[in-house]
Amino acid sequence: MVKLIKWDPFEEIERFFKEEFLPIPVFRLSSFPTDIYEKDKEVVVMIEIPGFKKEDLKIRMEEGYLVVEGEAKEKKEEKEEGKYWRREIKRESFKKVIPLPAEVEFEKAKARLENGVLEITLPKKPEALKEKGKEIIIE
Repeated sequence: MVKLIKWDPFEEIERFFKEEFLPIPVFRLSSFPTDIYEKDKEVVVMIEIPGFKKEDLKIRMEEGYLVVEGEAKEKKEEKEEGKYWRREIKRESFKKVIPLPAEVEFEKAKARLENGVLEITLPKKPEALKEKGKEIIIE
């Protein structure tokens, strides 16, 4: 008996735009889980990026946004026996653009990568530590 496989047009589009079919590398917008929280004196960004080493990552500020990029270094690995029936474990290059809830001093930022989680701590600018705003009274 023949098994029918449902055709998904979006899968075809995604396959067309996959990096291996293009002559230049493509950075995809990332879907890595991210937490952003604000403390009194700093903003903390945590991103789950399993499989990346610190040498594969770049962190910068660009037009007021935190930009995190990861470059996947592909391993060409041949199996001695057998062939793949399914291959889903991939590492792709990514770019994550993150708006921050306060102005920060990027020059004093610290980052660490531990157990596949990148933690970036960004001290707030002194102006951002001041009063957050004033309440407007409705007349």
